[in-house]
Amino acid sequence: MDDWPHLHELWQRCTGHAGATGNQGLARDHQDIKALYARGISMEDAMQFLFQQRPTLEAFQAWLAGRTRVRPAHAASAHQDVLSAAELRHFEEHGYLVLRGAVPRAQCEAARAAIWDYLDASPDDAASWYRPHPGKRGLMLQFSDHPALEENRHNAHIRHACQQLYDTGIGTGTGTGIYASIDKVSFNPPQTPQHSFPGSALHWDVSLQLPIPFKLQGMLYLSDCPAQHGAFHCVPGFQHHMAGWLRQVPPGRQPREWAVDNLRPVPVEGMAGDFIIWHQALPHCATPNHGPAPRMVQYLTYLPDHCQDQDVWI
Repeated sequence: MDDWPHLHELWQRCTGHAGATGNQGLARDHQDIKALYARGISMEDAMQFLFQQRPTLEAFQAWLAGRTRVRPAHAASAHQDVLSAAELRHFEEHGYLVLRGAVPRAQCEAARAAIWDYLDASPDDAASWYRPHPGKRGLMLQFSDHPALEENRHNAHIRHACQQLYDTGIGTGTGTGIYASIDKVSFNPPQTPQHSFPGSALHWDVSLQLPIPFKLQGMLYLSDCPAQHGAFHCVPGFQHHMAGWLRQVPPGRQPREWAVDNLRPVPVEGMAGDFIIWHQALPHCATPNHGPAPRMVQYLTYLPDHCQDQDVWI
């Protein structure tokens, strides 16, 4: 693969061989991320290995070789438009779109089985849903490397929809190259008096420095999710109101804190196999699960080859 120069530089920064220390070692070049994603490796897994193990160059090469996954042939199939004019209008107005039945339910079931296996838990044993696990990070699981997740990750309908959104003028222009992200899964068990909701409040995953670049975020419902069962929430259309809203933030208040008090997100319900795409300028969150079983979600999206993030985080 021709991505080695970028990965070599990543190794140098993260292990101090280029004089980088602390946060300077974090990968800020999208080519680093793209190179890892092309191999089926998440950035978080790579960072953990590099910072904790401080491997030699040869050990890093061996780790990469062992973790590299062969992509299915259909991952490179020719693009075709799949979104209707009505769907494009909905995304333009509201900033999000639900692809109903994008992934077969059998594939969602396979992904759920992989999550249960990873957690050494069972859908029939409620006590196992709440047991501590080294891979749990709140709602998120440090789990991205599995054939069932990889199969969902390269779903053709999702890829075509993302490509179309980037290419219609809503995004960054015709002919934008995109690549799949390697993201984690989420496990949100029902809230109980003994187990409170561990998720984040309404938030953004991007700097609020304007202008916010056009990027898509996405998640796949692996289980059926009515509104009260931990559904994804967002503030529809907020990408059109961001600048004006920021000017209205009261003196002395941080925008991210004020958003929690000031904005009212709405639920986006879905069934297993439904995929939600949203503009990264939309504030969003998961919610407490008041249903009978854990809500499971796989995060994945497609990112543009060339997109400059803001250097300042606010």
